[in-house]
This record gives sequence, structure tokens and C-alpha cells, in this order.
Amino acid sequence: MTSPKTGEILKYQRTGGLFEVKKVTNEFIILYARDGSSQIMTGKGSLDFLFARVSQIETTPKELTAGSKYPVFAGGLPV
Repeated sequence: MTSPKTGEILKYQRTGGLFEVKKVTNEFIILYARDGSSQIMTGKGSLDFLFARVSQIETTPKELTAGSKYPVFAGGLPV
């Protein structure tokens, strides 16, 4: 995976949670959960097996999931 851009949404492979990229440096990436419950700092080397890219079509607007406990895909089913 090429280095993600700030604002890009990634799916955490272990839980299926959606995370927004907040900061990208030469060595690490900081991501925040879309529901505001957690944040992750990971090295660029581990990004490929911990996260997957999510297309914008798969996610709902941030405003619609702000009060949601679980991320929701556009189809309305919780992850």
C-alpha cells in the first residue's frame, strides 16, 4: 500500500473499525476512529497487514455515524 493521505479512511483488519488518517510522517501514521473512541499510531511498515483501504462509496458521511457506537457501511449494516 502506498502511503495514505490525511483524511483518507482505512479499515482496521482486526476489528473492522473505520479510522481516518490524521497525520502522516516519514516513519509513522496517526489514525483516529470515526466514532471518536480510539486512536492508533502505527509504523508505515505494519500498515499493509493491519489496514485496508476503503472506498468513499462504502462509508457513510461522518455526520451520520457520529453518534453511532459501531461504524456503518452505506448499506446500513454495522461492521
